[in-house]
Amino acid sequence: MIRTLIFGAIAGYVGKKLYDEGKLTEFKNDLVTRYNDAKADLADQRDQSATSSSISSPPLSATRPLPN
Repeated sequence: MIRTLIFGAIAGYVGKKLYDEGKLTEFKNDLVTRYNDAKADLADQRDQSATSSSISSPPLSATRPLPN
């Protein structure tokens, strides 16, 4: 339990120091930018796969094939 309290105090001290220096804001902005880029890339991939699957799929037939 004492280790947890000591670690929490150290983490709080370091976090406050980073916050005061503005480094957490830079990290947040970088994270938001990367997230938005990844989201846009994923949307592009979904659009491309939807387009390619609809073009390459054979047309469906409502009738059964005739027996040979």
